[in-house]
Order: sequence, then structure tokens, then C-alpha cells
Amino acid sequence: MKFTTSTDADMEVFLSLVGEHLGSIGAAGIIDLYTDEPIDSPEPQQAFLEMRQETESQHSGRGDHLMGAPLDFASPTGLRRFTLLAHRTIGCEAYAGGNLVFTSIENQRIVWLDISSANAASLEEAAVAAGARSLRCLPG
Repeated sequence: MKFTTSTDADMEVFLSLVGEHLGSIGAAGIIDLYTDEPIDSPEPQQAFLEMRQETESQHSGRGDHLMGAPLDFASPTGLRRFTLLAHRTIGCEAYAGGNLVFTSIENQRIVWLDISSANAASLEEAAVAAGARSLRCLPG
């Protein structure tokens, strides 16, 4: 199922709940630490720069370590980074049991989840209750 919002703030509310759900099912996340547009908001910008610096300092040698950097849904820091960055970077994915269960659609405030209709409705209801007024489930 695809979800979208008209504001970054609403997407962050939704992604905070999605991140908790992904953590509860033991999903493993990865994020590409590149953007097509600069991140202007201070908190997401700080999270982005911190994650890039950490990733670069932990790796040396060949390859692009900023592509597919790991996200930990079980840690508060990982959840915060997912919430602030998943919809702002060129890509973010999560896998559970070897299956893709979440992906962002390149900087467009659209995310895709492989979840049941009941779980989708529950996440959507919780996000709207938490203030994500522009959240919409897209057909198809």
C-alpha cells in the first residue's frame, strides 16, 4: 500500500509509527545518504549530516558506503533517523524475512508498505490521531 502526505511534518508523524511497526516485526533497514534537494529543516539536516559522518568514519576503502547505510529500528537514534530522513533521501528500504516490506519513493513524500489492510488502517488511524491530517492511502 502506498501512503502520501502534503507536508514533511505529517510524513514524520506517520514514519514514526511505521518505524515502530518495522521494529516490532524485526525488519532490517537501509538508507541511501544522498538527496536530490538540500535538506533545509534544521533537525533533519543535523540527523543527515551526523549519519553521513558516522558512516564515512566507520568505513574506508572501496565502494560507496553512503548507499545502503544500515538503520536500526530497535534504537531510539535509528527510529529518529528513519522518521526524519526516509522520505527526504533518494532511497530507504526495510526487509523482514528476506522480503521488502517498506520503501520510500525518491523524495516525493510517498512511501510503500507491504502490510495487511487491517495493519494499514491501524497505522493510518494512529497517525491521523497524532496529527498527520494530510495522510492519505493511495489506490493501487
